Amino acid sequence: MFIFIKHGDNQQFLVNTNCSILLLLHYIRRKMRLFKTDTIDLCDETGTMKLLFLVKTPGDYASKFLTPRNTYYVCKVERGGPGIRFRNAYRAFVPLLKNPEPELIDSLRTQCDFLEKSRVKMLKIQEAKKVTVIESTVNLPSKGRRAEEEGTTRKGPLKTRPALVTKKDKRRRHHHRN
Repeated sequence: MFIFIKHGDNQQFLVNTNCSILLLLHYIRRKMRLFKTDTIDLCDETGTMKLLFLVKTPGDYASKFLTPRNTYYVCKVERGGPGIRFRNAYRAFVPLLKNPEPELIDSLRTQCDFLEKSRVKMLKIQEAKKVTVIESTVNLPSKGRRAEEEGTTRKGPLKTRPALVTKKDKRRRHHHRN
């Protein structure tokens, strides 16, 4: 099956979706003379992003994600620049059209904001997990020392316990003989 790709000043071309997402995006980049390093995606006419650039298995067939004979726009995914905190931030989804509709721009902005908020939320969760792991490993040595200290006091009764058992056994044996 095929889809229509609209771009520039009302230009369009056909794309066969019976291929991997990776190949489809590569073909679109080449056809539109974009850099290999440019992150692109497709959105439908309502501005709904297909998020093909986030698919975990880019070897999946594009036909799984795209409706045959529909028209899609190519959007450039602009990410944050250098710097640890904003390096992967979603800054904008830019449709590669000469005069995009304001509704399309609004829809893409809303989705970009949502994706960025989700990304930040995930980062906070990951940071919280790292802090928890770090705190638990920091506490481990002190717990280990306490356990060793307690272990020495525990070992004392454990060593004497078999002796107590044998004394009881001796008493029982002695008691049974009488």
